[in-house]
Amino acid sequence: MIEVKKLTGTIGAEIRGVDLSGELPPQTVAAIEDALFDNYVVFFRDQKPLSEEEHMRAGRYFGTLDISEIQPKPSANREVLWMESDSAKGKGAEYWHRDRTYLEAPPMGSILQCMVKPEIGGDTCWTSSVAAYDALSQPIRKLIDGLSALHSIRPLAARSEPIREALGEKLHSFPTAIHPLVEVHPVSGRKALNVNANWTTEIVGVSREESRMLLDFLLNHVKRPEFQVRFSWNVGDVAFWDNRSTQHCAIADYDTRRVMKRVALAGHAPQGPSAAAI
Repeated sequence: MIEVKKLTGTIGAEIRGVDLSGELPPQTVAAIEDALFDNYVVFFRDQKPLSEEEHMRAGRYFGTLDISEIQPKPSANREVLWMESDSAKGKGAEYWHRDRTYLEAPPMGSILQCMVKPEIGGDTCWTSSVAAYDALSQPIRKLIDGLSALHSIRPLAARSEPIREALGEKLHSFPTAIHPLVEVHPVSGRKALNVNANWTTEIVGVSREESRMLLDFLLNHVKRPEFQVRFSWNVGDVAFWDNRSTQHCAIADYDTRRVMKRVALAGHAPQGPSAAAI
């Protein structure tokens, strides 16, 4: 029997009674999706380490698998991303971010499993972009509902040597995207704040000073503790998050080996309030 236990009043839930290594019946898939849309990120404890094939099969229950243009540790299955490090510092994951919003269609979500846990530390935090938007005053919401921002990989590449090495010459021709500051979720209809510290570079249609002032405020606002959940990993634990409703960061407080394995789900170009029937 599936049990969903909320972890905070805002974001995050633990799902019990599911073995992700096996086949999932339709009612289980529907229950996981419902919990994901209600809680933005869901966690599965005490899972066995999934093979790449099992991991990909679990992901396909929820959508088409995405292939990342950055492959830190190439795998025979390019849908599976391996991330191994002795420290999160300098790799970009320690900053609050949505995954790959420099793309026209960022991933819909990701399913991440812990394969090797650091001796100390290595937690991951998620924050609700929906709660962040809802907490803004009505005048600020009215202001940002009609604005868009440019997203690019170049600022992170400038401060992250691993990103520069992974992209090489492709960095100079890498795509950028313009997305609404407020994204409307295609399933729930909820509005979410769509700016993040890794990829959002400027708000379009305003002066540079106005852009910087507003971006600084929004990027700090989304980090408020009441919007967050913090997850301490054990080997085998799995997190499944909705990339349209959350941001996340890896806490850079470890100095021993940490290995994570992930599949992502292909997404669609974000829609803002003006493009949706609300």
